[in-house]
Amino acid sequence: MGQNGSADGPLPLSCRVDGAPDGHPTVLLHSLGGTGRGWDPLVSALRPRGHRLFVPDLRGHGRSPRAGKYSFELMYRDVVALLDRHDLRAVDLVGHSMGGHIAWLIAQRQPSRVRRLVIEDSPPPPRDAAAEAELRGRGRSAPGGDRAPVISLYQEFRDLRRSGGLDRAAVRPIIDGLRRADPGWWRRLAEVTAETLVISGGLSSPVPRSLLAEVARAVPRGRLLAIDAGHYVHRTEPERFCAEVARFLG
Repeated sequence: MGQNGSADGPLPLSCRVDGAPDGHPTVLLHSLGGTGRGWDPLVSALRPRGHRLFVPDLRGHGRSPRAGKYSFELMYRDVVALLDRHDLRAVDLVGHSMGGHIAWLIAQRQPSRVRRLVIEDSPPPPRDAAAEAELRGRGRSAPGGDRAPVISLYQEFRDLRRSGGLDRAAVRPIIDGLRRADPGWWRRLAEVTAETLVISGGLSSPVPRSLLAEVARAVPRGRLLAIDAGHYVHRTEPERFCAEVARFLG
């Protein structure tokens, strides 16, 4: 699919709508290298509970447009435009990794728009320049075993690119965006009013559980749930993940 819209304007995302027409709107945001189809088990779990489900492919992924530029700011604008298009005033948000970061931005900047928030193993940005330098240095010096999750992710990216489901130009800007220091992001956690569940992939995940616990503590109504399942909790432990999220969202 070709580019749509201006370079800095929102793109019209491909979005599957499912569930009860009059149910509470719930938006599911996938990770880098994924698509909305990765949420199928959660859709099946939430549908009978009366949710109205909105499951987009984010820019450069799946059936959504490719773009000349990629950044979290642009992806944030895309999702806000999607909410506006469907006249969604107050939603539940579920986001994994990259999608979790976009969900955080919405909850921080438009807190009245988010009722409940689920963040699955989404790495927070570094607090400051020193933390950024430490993160980048750790990436260069990590032993082979610690690089295994990253190697696995890149294999998935290659497979999705071959199928036409991922614009390769999206990968580097998003990874760089997560490695860039953002002290304002940390300060704005205190402004999140949504009841928030932060899910850690535990010791099997490359995202430190202790760091996600710190994030959860910074949110006024936040709590941490650790499931030792790696970065893709919803895929490795689908029954547990779906049960916990369905219970939390109600």
